[in-house]
Amino acid sequence: MKKILWGLLVIILLIGIAGFYMFNMSGDSVAKKDADHTLTAAALYAEYAANEKASNTKYIGKTIEVAGTIGELSKDQQGATVIMFIEPGEFEGVMCTLDKGQSTEALKIGSDIKVKGQCTGKLDMTGVVLNKGVLIN
Repeated sequence: MKKILWGLLVIILLIGIAGFYMFNMSGDSVAKKDADHTLTAAALYAEYAANEKASNTKYIGKTIEVAGTIGELSKDQQGATVIMFIEPGEFEGVMCTLDKGQSTEALKIGSDIKVKGQCTGKLDMTGVVLNKGVLIN
């Protein structure tokens, strides 16, 4: 009986480790993925502002390529670069957190760029959020 319980415990542990690895460690970089949608940051934000529920259905979990002008640059708690696309006079826009290891020295506020990232929805007081971002040349 003990052997069966130990065997089940080992199997459950292995399944748990495999699940954790697949969820957190998989190479889900969007760099090699084709964009599901391509639009400007202003158009993406406008869609969310008009109908958040429909936009969530359309964009969450999808790879999105956006073009826009950098309104703010910062670093998150893990040291990753965060780009904010904000239209003049607006408080919210599109926020994209870039994957680490990307060369961001040339980025400047006011520069026009393209990024590709995975949409996670809209946050109040921030705007539309893209994660796992990569710069597009």
